[in-house]
Amino acid sequence: MVDFIYARQSVDKEDSISIESQIELCLREVGNNQHKVFRDKGYSGKNTERPDFQEMMAEVRAGGVGRIIVYRLDRISRSVLDFANVISELQKYGVEFVSITERFDTSTPIGKAMLMIVMVFAQLERETIQQRVIDAYRSRSRKGFYMGGRVPYGYELENIVMDGIKTCMYRPIPEQIQIVKLIYALYSQPQTSFSDVIKYLSTHGIKNQSGHNFSRMRVRDIITNPVYVKADADVYEFFRAQGTEVVNDVSQFIGTNGAYLYTGDKATQRKAICLDGQVLVIAPHEGCIDSDTWLRCRRKCLNVRQIAKPVKAKNTWLAGKIKCIHCGHALSLRAYPRKRTVPARYYVCSTKYVSASCDGIGAVQASDIEDIVFDEMRRKLAEFTELSVKERQGDPIELTKLKVRADEIEKEIATLIDKIVSASPATMEYINKRIDALDEEKKAVREQIAQMSAEMYGKRNMGTISGYINDWERIDMDDKLTVVDALIDNIRVGRGDVQITWKI
Repeated sequence: MVDFIYARQSVDKEDSISIESQIELCLREVGNNQHKVFRDKGYSGKNTERPDFQEMMAEVRAGGVGRIIVYRLDRISRSVLDFANVISELQKYGVEFVSITERFDTSTPIGKAMLMIVMVFAQLERETIQQRVIDAYRSRSRKGFYMGGRVPYGYELENIVMDGIKTCMYRPIPEQIQIVKLIYALYSQPQTSFSDVIKYLSTHGIKNQSGHNFSRMRVRDIITNPVYVKADADVYEFFRAQGTEVVNDVSQFIGTNGAYLYTGDKATQRKAICLDGQVLVIAPHEGCIDSDTWLRCRRKCLNVRQIAKPVKAKNTWLAGKIKCIHCGHALSLRAYPRKRTVPARYYVCSTKYVSASCDGIGAVQASDIEDIVFDEMRRKLAEFTELSVKERQGDPIELTKLKVRADEIEKEIATLIDKIVSASPATMEYINKRIDALDEEKKAVREQIAQMSAEMYGKRNMGTISGYINDWERIDMDDKLTVVDALIDNIRVGRGDVQITWKI
């Protein structure tokens, strides 16, 4: 009968015993018996899917094996279930199992029981180590440490020290960052798709760092990655609204640094299409894309109904903006000839048209809605006639302070509401007064935020947009779509009701 020696080592560490040392100790047990050695280096003990181990078990099944000798029990497996199955199979073929560190007689019931008890603690040790690794990753990622992975296009790694710990941060590669800015500038246009961006880059001979054409996936990764954004309070509010866990306080979103986006414990979908349950952390490097451009691009990528836009609209400059006030779905444009030279154009609720499940509007004259929206755009732009075409006014720090205060008010109101259940009549009176006061302050702060935002940003070159408005009948469809996208977030239409939500 042949003795088998089995040795396993997952990684080389100073405090771990090498495979050679394990074999040397096992040979003392073998003595002068005939033996064969099996070894698996670089394999974990979480399961038994290891080449030499599987070869050894195949020879066990073939017969002629007397003993299997290991340095320690967990060299076989750290899983209690896997270990129990191995022991059961060894007993089936009459093979004795020997661990030179833990001495057990597997031929007796007490020996088998003690063997299983030891393996329970071996599995507990493995799971404890796993949890420590997970906890360490979570802790370090929330402090802004570099956590590995592919370095985004436009950056390279630079060694730094944070909080006394060696780590890395992203350092921009100027020529690649210029290409990143070009990609964002192209995709930020309302009717530009990923295919359009790829075609432009290919036509102009712009390659990636490997010298190949940009792929759709690589362009999408660039567009959706917050490492490029100059994260400010608008970025903070965007991620919060999408259900993302934002680690840093809004006061740290000052419009300079990029951000890391990690997959959180509660995340159920890919980061490219859903931000709910993800984790956002301010990064140590500076961003390169202003938040307004980045947010326009990121919203186009989100797979949500209220943001989705039709591709290459040709027949209406309200494409992607106009919704049913009742069900929230898009209104689509329908043309009915009815023996006319110029067909009648109607906006129809897509839900009502397809399934008749919406009780809102049936059809409404497209020209009536477009006239209303155009008049409202002209009126809205009149408010910006005193703004400089290029110059931004106002203090971004003051705007951030106002947004911080608005967030604090929301939290205080929520805290007071939670206390209502256990409040006495006297306390209730105080709570009601305090909530009323906070609500008034919140309204005032929101008005200040809206006014300051409009004054600071003038929302994208109002002079040029006003020029387009004045020459509306002559400009092409793409320019009209660009103007509407710059001014309007959405338009909701009902019976005799048109509600416009502005971006400015």
